[in-house]
Amino acid sequence: MGTLAAGRYLGNVPQRCETPFAIVSRVVHRCACRLPRHDHALPYFSMLLEGRYGETVGGECFDYRPFQVGFHPARVAHVDAVGPGGGHFLCVEVRPAALEAAGLCIDRGASLLPADESLAMLRLYRAFDQGALTPLHVESLVMELCSRRDDRAGRGAQRWLRQLLQIVHEEHAEPLTVAALAARVGIHPVHAARAFRRRFGQTLGEYVNKVRIRAACDYISRDAGTLAGAASHAGFADHAHFCRVFRAEVGCTPSAFRAAARGRRAQSCLRAYSM
Repeated sequence: MGTLAAGRYLGNVPQRCETPFAIVSRVVHRCACRLPRHDHALPYFSMLLEGRYGETVGGECFDYRPFQVGFHPARVAHVDAVGPGGGHFLCVEVRPAALEAAGLCIDRGASLLPADESLAMLRLYRAFDQGALTPLHVESLVMELCSRRDDRAGRGAQRWLRQLLQIVHEEHAEPLTVAALAARVGIHPVHAARAFRRRFGQTLGEYVNKVRIRAACDYISRDAGTLAGAASHAGFADHAHFCRVFRAEVGCTPSAFRAAARGRRAQSCLRAYSM
């Protein structure tokens, strides 16, 4: 298939915004499909908004769930599979010249990224979806994403820290404490708390909340039940606390997020009906 030029994707691109720092695109695949091997001229971040999606890069397979973010280096070939019902993505292609002028570079390999990146991308998507996206939004997001180290499992991280992250991602809906998590990975809780903050720039509790909010966004976007159900599904025991954390991380209330998700589904159904 070869290299796709800036702003080009194998799916439909119904909406695009170009700025000096990046190209932001909404990419839609309306049905299940397998995409041929290809690569992209620019490095880019992509967030799955709806559907299921998997990709294979360099022999490694990544299985996306809604609101997970992946990074794709420029000129690195990958093969993709869009699941039943299609897929809906937000993609942010980064302009290397603008990064270089700002004294930044992207030190990442192809990977799925932590919950922090998901929530940063989600805030940008809300502005994009509402027609309120500005070059400042885009520049801020690109600088935030590109200034992060590659902290995925591996690359110098202690084994116990990788195990701890895995537990948080797999068991976020369970009651979690620093002491219990530290005991499971064989580390003193004070050391675990200090090492986590030193490496990720936030407390373990703050990161757990971000993982839980990402799970809640997925639940709400699927219209799977009540907002109280979303809070419980994500691991929040207190609904008021859930609402406070959600608004702080996403920039709107859970009910506003649900209303926007329902509006997008209605528009998708209308477009499908009119085809």
